[in-house]
Amino acid sequence: MQVGKVTLDTIAAQLGITKVSVSKALNNQPGVSEELKRRIVQSARELGYIKKGNVKPSTAVSKLGLIVPKRFFLESDNFYTKIYYYTNQECAKKDISLSLYVLDPEQEQSASLPLSLVQDQSDLDGLFVAGEVEADYMKMLLDCPFPIVVIDFYKAGMTLDCILADNYQAGYTVTNYLIQNGHTRIGFVGNPQFTTSVMDRYCGYIKALTYHQLEINPSWRIVNNDINNSYVMDFQLPAELPTAFVCHCDMAAYKLLLKLQKEGISVPGEVSLISFDNTDLSQSVTPALTSMNISKHDFATEAVHRMLWRIKHDSAHSKTTYLQSKLIERDSVKRM
Repeated sequence: MQVGKVTLDTIAAQLGITKVSVSKALNNQPGVSEELKRRIVQSARELGYIKKGNVKPSTAVSKLGLIVPKRFFLESDNFYTKIYYYTNQECAKKDISLSLYVLDPEQEQSASLPLSLVQDQSDLDGLFVAGEVEADYMKMLLDCPFPIVVIDFYKAGMTLDCILADNYQAGYTVTNYLIQNGHTRIGFVGNPQFTTSVMDRYCGYIKALTYHQLEINPSWRIVNNDINNSYVMDFQLPAELPTAFVCHCDMAAYKLLLKLQKEGISVPGEVSLISFDNTDLSQSVTPALTSMNISKHDFATEAVHRMLWRIKHDSAHSKTTYLQSKLIERDSVKRM
């Protein structure tokens, strides 16, 4: 199969029809005559896009897939593991099987599908993408013959169904919470260029500081993970510490907590920490982290709901669904 070479556009160009018609035919969706469908399937087979016998006989949804980059799925705070778990639960309730595909960095860079997804793709009714992938990889996925719903990220300029937390508002909320607790010198932990989620949280943080006319000090911004999402301990603390840090996720907060404790700096006595995601990690560390809860279960239920709707309405406009989040107060923030 010539994945990445033969696309829906290739088939459409050969037959002089639209890409939408090709997608409908290969997914047994309404809107394409039987004669045109026969020609599309024949062309797809001749070009090596699908294998003989792989066109589904009905429109019933029986199998979905979820692809997630390894750098996110292997996080020890289990954010995306939980999303997969709950998505699998939701699919099972509807007698739909869900296959997991973990994307290696090499596959993402070369814009190639995991082998198991290559083997399964003509049987899939739809694909979830969780955790941010490169723009070129996302463009390649959009050429696959099934609908796609993305979870916890978006790509500017791409027409996608997205299930998102309102990270911008969440970033504002946690920063404002620190300000209400008397903090006026507040830093940020995370690289805004790493994912759209981190960028939106950072922008919310900037908005809160700007609104309250507080200092935005570049030396108070720390990055303690690399491009592969591996966290490190050799980062430098600012010479003059702020009284609080907004950390882009629980793991980033945990690594900063360890660093501060190693340096003899008490949390929250001298420095307060607040973070996002409310993972198991946030509750197991000492002190327990005040964290913005983003429901992994809600991600799953909304994603499955949107996917089933999209399969029936393949030509409808895309939609972004924003999930509500709630601040969980624990022990890592001191009132000044």
